[in-house]
Amino acid sequence: MKRSLIAGATAVGLVFAAFATPATVAASAEVSAASAAECDGTAEDETAAAALAAACAEDVRVLSATEDGAALFAEPDGSMRLEASAVDPSISRKHTARTVLRPAGPSGYGWPGTQWVGYCDPAEYAEGCAAAGVQRLVWQFDGIDLLADLEPEDITSAELFANSAVAWLDDVNCTPSRLDLYDIPRISASTDWASTAAWTEERRVGGSAFYWPACEQTPGYTGFFDFDATQLAVNAARADRSSVTVGVRAADETCMTCGWTSFKPDTTLIIRFNRTPLAPTNLQVGGSHGSLQACTVEQTLRTTSPYLSADIRDPDPDNGGPVTATFSIARADAPDVVLWQGSSSSSIDHRYTVSVGSETLEGDGRYVWSVFGTDGGGLVGPAASCTFSVDIERPALPVVTPLVGGEAVYVEGTLRGGVGVPGSFLLTSTSDDVVTYRYGVNTQTRSKVVDASANTVLSVTPTQPGPNYISVEALDAAGNRSNETIFRFDVAFDTSAPTPAAITVTGPTSFTFGDVPTALVTLSEDAVTPYGTVTVTYGSATVGSASFDERTEQLSLDGRALGAGSKTLTFTYRAFPNAPAWSTQRTVTIKPLAFSIASGPSVSGTPRVGRTLTATRGPWTPEPTTVKYQWRLDGRAVSGATAYNWKLPATAKGKTVTVAITGSRTGYATKTVVSPATTAVMAGVFVAPTPTIAGSATVGSTLQVYRGTWTPLPSTVTHQWKIDGRAVAGATRSTFRVPTSARGKRVSVVVTGSLAGYTTKSVSKSTGLIR
Repeated sequence: MKRSLIAGATAVGLVFAAFATPATVAASAEVSAASAAECDGTAEDETAAAALAAACAEDVRVLSATEDGAALFAEPDGSMRLEASAVDPSISRKHTARTVLRPAGPSGYGWPGTQWVGYCDPAEYAEGCAAAGVQRLVWQFDGIDLLADLEPEDITSAELFANSAVAWLDDVNCTPSRLDLYDIPRISASTDWASTAAWTEERRVGGSAFYWPACEQTPGYTGFFDFDATQLAVNAARADRSSVTVGVRAADETCMTCGWTSFKPDTTLIIRFNRTPLAPTNLQVGGSHGSLQACTVEQTLRTTSPYLSADIRDPDPDNGGPVTATFSIARADAPDVVLWQGSSSSSIDHRYTVSVGSETLEGDGRYVWSVFGTDGGGLVGPAASCTFSVDIERPALPVVTPLVGGEAVYVEGTLRGGVGVPGSFLLTSTSDDVVTYRYGVNTQTRSKVVDASANTVLSVTPTQPGPNYISVEALDAAGNRSNETIFRFDVAFDTSAPTPAAITVTGPTSFTFGDVPTALVTLSEDAVTPYGTVTVTYGSATVGSASFDERTEQLSLDGRALGAGSKTLTFTYRAFPNAPAWSTQRTVTIKPLAFSIASGPSVSGTPRVGRTLTATRGPWTPEPTTVKYQWRLDGRAVSGATAYNWKLPATAKGKTVTVAITGSRTGYATKTVVSPATTAVMAGVFVAPTPTIAGSATVGSTLQVYRGTWTPLPSTVTHQWKIDGRAVAGATRSTFRVPTSARGKRVSVVVTGSLAGYTTKSVSKSTGLIR
C-alpha cells in the first residue's frame, strides 16, 4: 500500500517538499501569486479558498459551504472561520482548555503548536513521533450558560470546527481514515490516560471519515474538519451543563492510515438552537380594538365581529423571521369544530390582534377562541384559550313590584306613605342575563344603577307629595338595553294614609302543654300574589315559620321549645332574605301539666349530731328532669344543705329535721314536697379509747398521759392527776412528777373532752403501786 503524508488545505494545498517522493500532490490548483482581478473574495472549495486567502492577504468565502446558510471563510493565516446561519440562533465558543492524552508519559495540558491523534509509527514517518504509540486530543468549552437553560429538543444542530496541519492517508486503495468524537468528563492539568476508560461506546457522539483528495470517494481531506456535534450539545442540555468537553481519537488506533492526523490547537464549537414561542398571555377580547377586555372573566360582547388579541413572545427572536399568531374560534359546546381561523405576523410590542368577519358568529351564543405562535423556523408554541359570549338581543321589559313589609307600600292608584317615608320595590325581568338596572325617580334620565340579583330591591324615599314615578331599564352583560318601564304611585300629602299591616295574626292564645300551638297568619292584600316568609321567634329561638303559598297560612309552633307559661312571640315577615322586615307581637299562654307523686319523701338515719341523714324522693310521674334538695331545721332552710344527704351539725341539737324536694320538667308545674320531721336531734357521742401512761412508777419520775384518738376531736381537753383516787391540787397538765407522798400508793389520771353539741366524756387510767 502506498501511503502519503498530505498537508492540510489551510497550508495552501501543497505537500511538504521533503516528501515529494513518494508523496502525492493533494491540490491541483497551486497559487503562487494572484492578480488583483483574481482577488474577488470567493472560491469554489476550501483548497482554492485557502490558497487565494494566503496570496491575496484577505478573507475568502468558500462558495460550496453554504447549504445551511452558514458562511465558511479561509483566512490569510491558514485558519478557517465559520459564521453561523441567521436562520436559528446560535452559541459560538472558542475552546477554554485542551490536553493531549498518551498511554505513557505526561499529558500535554495546554499544548502549543500542533499535536496528532491516532497511531504513529516512526518507521513510516520519523518526524511524526520518536516512538510508536497512540495519542488522543481533548478540547473543553466553558461558559455556555444558555446551554443549561435549553431543552434537548431545542438543539437543532451543533458543529465542532478544527484545522488540521497534516494527515497520513491511503492514496493507493483509497481506504478512509476515521476520527470519532466522545462526550467525556471535564479535564484539568492532572487528567491522564487513565481517564480514557470513560471513552465508552455510549459516549461516542459522532465522527468523520475522509479520503486522499485524489480518490473518487468523498469527502476528500482538506485540512478543515466540520464535525457534527449535535448529540454532544443534546447531552449537555439534557444534563443541564454549561460546559462541553469533547475527546477526539482515531476510530482505529493500530495503523497510521487509519486516522493519524495532526491538528492545530484552535477549535470552535457552534451550537444552533430554536425554542418554541412562549404560551400566549394577556388574552383580550372586545367589540372593537379600543374596547378590548381581559379574559380573566368571561366577557359578553354586543357584536358578531369581535377583536381578539394576545401577547406572544419568542425566546429566540432572531430566528429567521417574525412570529405568526394563529387564531381560531369554535362554539363552546363543540370546541373541535373550527368556525373561523385567522393569523397575523404583525405585532406592536409582541401583541397580536385580529378581527373576526361578521358572517362567522351567531347573534346569541357562547364561543371559545384559541391562539398559538409559530416562529420563523416553523416551530409551533403552546396554545391558550378564552371563552366569551355574543348577545345582540335586548333584555325583556323589567317589572316593578311594590314590596310588602316596608315602612310604606306604594301601590298604584292609592295614596300611601308620605314625603320622607321610604318604600321598597322589587325589580325583576324574564331575561336571565340581566346584570344591572338603571333607574331614575321622577325623571327619565336613568343615572342610578343597581346590580341585578335573584331579588333586586330598590328603596325609594319620596321627596314630593302627589304623583310620582320610577323609570327603569334592564341591561345585560353585553350592554344591550331593554325598553323603559314606568311605574307610577301616589304619595300622601300628610301621614294620615297609613300602610296596612304586612301580616295579621289570629287564632287561639291559650294552650295546654303537649298540645301543638297554632297561629293563622294572613298576608296583606297589597301583595298581588302571595309571597314571602313569616318567622316566629321567642327570644333568640325560632319556634315556627312558613312560606306563603296562600294568602293565609296556619303555622304550627314548637310547644316543647316554648315550655309552659305566658310567652310573647314575635312574628316577622320578609318578602325574601334581603327585603325589609315587618314584625308584630302576640302573647300566648301555655298551661303546664302536673306531676303525679305516689308517695312523699322520707328521711333515713339517726337524728344525732355528727350522724348523716339521707333523703329519699319517692316515685314521680313523669320523672323530673331537675331535682333539688333543701334541708331544714325546725322548718327553716339551712344554707348550703342542698345535697340528698346531710351530716347533722352541732347547731341541729334539740331541733327537728325535714327535707324539701323540688322537681321540675319542661311543660310541668314545678312541684315541692316536704318530708315528715324527725325527732329532736340528740347530742353527739364521743368515741374515746382508754388513755395510756408512759414513765416509771417510782418516786421522782415524770409520768406522761396520751389520750389516744377521739371521734370527733374534742374542742377542749382537761387532765386531772390523782393519788389513791384523791385529786392532786394543780396537777392538770398531761405530765406529772411523782411526789414522795405517793410511795406505796396508786397514781391515776382522768382525761375529759368536750365539744359543742356533744355529751362531755371522761376516761381514766391508773398505774401500779409507786415504789
